[in-house]
Amino acid sequence: MADNFDQTLDRCLDRIRSGEDIESILADYPGDTIRLRPLLRTTVETVQAYSYSPAAGAKRDARERFTAALTELRETRRQKQPWFKRAFVRPATWAAVATLVVAIVVAFVGVRPALSPLFSPGSQVLPIAPVTSAGGNFAFLISDEVNAIADFESVIVGIDRIGLQRQDDGKWIEFKPEIAEVDLTQVPGDAVQEVWRGEIPSGEFRQVFVYVDNVTGVLKATGRTTEIKLPASKLHLSLPFAVTDDSVTSFTYDMTVFGTGNERNQKYMLKPQIGESGARQDPRQQKEYPADKGTGNGNNGKSDDRNTSPGRPASLPTPTRKNNKE
Repeated sequence: MADNFDQTLDRCLDRIRSGEDIESILADYPGDTIRLRPLLRTTVETVQAYSYSPAAGAKRDARERFTAALTELRETRRQKQPWFKRAFVRPATWAAVATLVVAIVVAFVGVRPALSPLFSPGSQVLPIAPVTSAGGNFAFLISDEVNAIADFESVIVGIDRIGLQRQDDGKWIEFKPEIAEVDLTQVPGDAVQEVWRGEIPSGEFRQVFVYVDNVTGVLKATGRTTEIKLPASKLHLSLPFAVTDDSVTSFTYDMTVFGTGNERNQKYMLKPQIGESGARQDPRQQKEYPADKGTGNGNNGKSDDRNTSPGRPASLPTPTRKNNKE
């Protein structure tokens, strides 16, 4: 039971990181609401405390509040147990859980120097329009980290636009994908789908947003469409990478569908996978090659050889998650 609760807590923390509010998360876990609420509330307070470079005292107070909440929860659970369980069952290792949560929060906040420019592109978008070109210096690819994707016949993700945030001034570059819909069941593991290739201003970048219009999943077991939730209208990754004029930077954005709840009340959610995403650089070709992103060919625009992505000449290697991070 402790392992199941730890997994539930980990999923809830992922959703907190993605910007979802506490009440909507707790609605998916009615049986664990009493245990989850103080932990999630303390996590949110810790994130707020660590924003905008807090003083050491504020960090210490946040950790103490979090530890106190865990201690109180553990004591409440112990008192509710029958006397024979209290006598013979080892207490849950909450100290390890607390350490893990604090480490996640600190790592998450460490890549967010300022909340406002990071999460509100709006007027910060540069007036420079990226130019679609088969010989451009940047390619954007989608892949799926295998999780609950085996439950589905298809998972169609509709992408409205993609945003890249510059490191130096915090402003954004946005572009519309040439392929606006990707079936994640066709790009599991090391497979990728190129959705855009073109020319963007060179420089250092620190964050990537994928603005999702909709997600439609069809289950294998029933053939019916089921809801796949999003943590927000956009999926975001805080992952530094560079774009240069003399090379082609290929950024693979990895998504995953995972299940929540139980078998009687199974729900699904789509989230990005930072550990499986990243960029690689290849020498830039002098000659432009025509893009070949065919549709309606039964393989979602991908060639039969998964080592070649759409719009990429066979002589150029395709970035895969095994070696796509510099």
